Order: sequence, then C-alpha cells, then structure tokens
Amino acid sequence: MKTPNGKTTSTGFTVIELVIGMAVVLLLAAFAIPNTLATLRAYRLSGSSHSLAHQLSLARLRAQTDFTQAQLVIDPATNSYSVQVCTVAGKANNCTAAGDYANEGTQFLGSGISFGFGPAGSAAAGQAPMQQTLQTRFNSRGVPILLDGSGNTNANDVIYLTDGQANTFAVSVTVGGHARVWRYDGSGWCQQ
Repeated sequence: MKTPNGKTTSTGFTVIELVIGMAVVLLLAAFAIPNTLATLRAYRLSGSSHSLAHQLSLARLRAQTDFTQAQLVIDPATNSYSVQVCTVAGKANNCTAAGDYANEGTQFLGSGISFGFGPAGSAAAGQAPMQQTLQTRFNSRGVPILLDGSGNTNANDVIYLTDGQANTFAVSVTVGGHARVWRYDGSGWCQQ
C-alpha cells in the first residue's frame, strides 16, 4: 500500500510475531493437556463407579420384583460385570449353582478403568479385611446375603475400581441392600 508521501507500507504480522504467538499457544497447551487427561480419567472412573452402583441397585430390584435371587458378578480379567437372575422354579431363596442364574447382559468398564485397589491403603465402608468382592447376591427381599447358601446377611461386599494412576473408587452394599459410592482421597474414604 502506498502512502501520500510515496513510501510503501505493509500490513499484517511479521514472521517473528507469528512464531512468538505460536510459542505462547503451544506453551499453554503443554500445561492444559495433562490436566485435561487427568480430569477425563477421573470422570471416567466416577462414571464407571456410579454405573456399577446402579447395576447393583438393578440386581436388588430384580430380586425383589421377581421374588427370587439376583446377583451382580464381576470379572476382573475382562473388566466387565453382569446382573444375573435366578431362573430355577421353586428355588426362590436357594439358588447356589452357577447354572441357576440367567445372565441379563454384560457391561464393561470405561477405557483405562479396572477392578483393583489402586493407591488405597485401607478398606472402604468399614469392610474388614480389605478384599475385592467378585459376586454380590440379593435375596427376594433385596437384602445382600452370603454365597454359602445359608441365607445369612452380608454387610461386607465392596467392589474397588481404579484408573491405574492416583484415583480409586469403591462401591459398597449396606445391610439393607443400598449401594454407596466412595472415593479415596489419599488419606481416607469420602462418600460420593
């Protein structure tokens, strides 16, 4: 562009200004990306924990509405879990064999989430000793029971989930059959 005195001027950015601008953008991205990934992992873990709690509630509901036994079974090898309902006639409160249950569909944990304790050093919800529950069974009244066929109540069912980094969640079942979600904050468990 020519000015009235005959000199030419250029408008726009110089290469140095563009390089400095790109460096600032890359620097901000370098700080934001790790925090974003950690936040996404935490959301995925929280979502998987709440989904597992809902499936426990569904198993309890199915046991009550069908007046039978129902259970939630986890498979740590495939990071999956499923609700199973007793289908054997006349065995409303005595389904003990694996063949007595029909699988109602398998759910998988979110990407990067697995069953395990992670950094947690103590048991959640008063569980003693700290152990991973692989199977939670409900009787026809929706009460969690022992797997030995005795029909006695079980208040020691806790399922642990971790993202393999620094986060651990737990899903516990109360004596009344209610599912509770817990988060380990590095020093203890906080109910969600």
